[in-house]
Amino acid sequence: MMKDITVEILTKYSDEYKANPTNKVIENAIKNVGIQKVCLNQDVVNRTYNVFNIELPKSKIYNQKESLRCWIHAGINLIKNNVAHNLNVDENKYALSVNYLSFLDKLEKSNSIYNRIIEKEDFDYEKEIKEHYLQAAVYEGGYFAYFRSLVNKYGIVPECIMKDVEESKNSLTLRILFKEKVKKDIFRLLELKKDKTIDEIMIEKEKMLSQNYNLLSKCLGELPFEFDYEYKTKDGKYVKIQNITPKEFADKYLTLNLNDFVGIANIPMYNKEYYKLYRKKHIENVFEHSYVDTLNMPIDVLKELAIKQLKDGIPVYFGCDMKKMRDRELGIMDSELYNYQDVFSIDLLTKEESLSTYDIDYQHVMLLTGVHVENNQPIRWKVEDSYGDETHQEGYYIMNDNFFNDFVLEVIIDKQYLSKEELKLLEQEKIAFDMDEPF
Repeated sequence: MMKDITVEILTKYSDEYKANPTNKVIENAIKNVGIQKVCLNQDVVNRTYNVFNIELPKSKIYNQKESLRCWIHAGINLIKNNVAHNLNVDENKYALSVNYLSFLDKLEKSNSIYNRIIEKEDFDYEKEIKEHYLQAAVYEGGYFAYFRSLVNKYGIVPECIMKDVEESKNSLTLRILFKEKVKKDIFRLLELKKDKTIDEIMIEKEKMLSQNYNLLSKCLGELPFEFDYEYKTKDGKYVKIQNITPKEFADKYLTLNLNDFVGIANIPMYNKEYYKLYRKKHIENVFEHSYVDTLNMPIDVLKELAIKQLKDGIPVYFGCDMKKMRDRELGIMDSELYNYQDVFSIDLLTKEESLSTYDIDYQHVMLLTGVHVENNQPIRWKVEDSYGDETHQEGYYIMNDNFFNDFVLEVIIDKQYLSKEELKLLEQEKIAFDMDEPF
């Protein structure tokens, strides 16, 4: 039984490699143009049509650039046409502010981690590091529950009221700086807990939040607490809205009820069961109002619900893994897009194997805005991304249905499309799962 690699073994492998002249042809090709171009499956490209028999109107494509705010962009994309319709403005041009919600998200995340630290009776580094929440204390990523909690609490504003700026579009430096500031505060809070009363600690926490507001304002601009808004309707009518708060603006012009939307997931990993309700531990932005809950269901349920919602003209917010089988330039997502199996003579992981070994995760959030259905089965999906309209296919991906099977992890669905039995499943006790799991 061989346990060690030896030079003799390597020589044997080399002889076997050279015995097949095709190997050298592939090697030379990959060295010149790279793995993906050599492995690109042209048959998949040829059969991927940009045609959908259920399709929502096109609208303004956002660009998140070098930020991790896809979950906010997808949320804005979900609601923007509803707001534009209620304002009677052109959906193709209308935009809401992502920067506004991003500012508030960072501030709320800092408050949540401060509260968690203050509430901890016995803080043990070994235990807390394993819980993973310290590392991700003010991570810029997020979930639909985060988006909903921000809109419910703070409302929304048009993009012109709080535009994107350099540090919102290219946020790496701000992310590093803000995370460091908050983690330094955590050490301060731990010291204060040794000999200060809870009231004294909360006073110090308020000072920390004030400093955070100051930092964020300098980088992202100050929050608008009240604003005037001037615009023209589709028919050219001039409108001026005066002295309105972001919350009032949302209450009046956003008629899509975000509280009716629930997460329906497909997580076929070793420690998850279908028809069970799960909650992610130690993760939230608005303290105790942004829990990430999801109902784990077979993949066909997710597709069925997504199609129902699209038929009614409502886009579908969804999360997936994008690291493997997609081509940015072609704008195609397909599980067979790269023929790695034949080129390298290897087998690829199943979805269950990928999740169980943390090989795929909830990496990116986008919007389903169309689907092509034949014989009551989805063939391909239209996906609105948030990297501008000069990428992919004018800002959209075509996602063939096999990619949905293998890499889509969750869809956000209005409860009106769930059956009575599915609604009943939402009433069961939530099962907590660890923050560092791949969902």
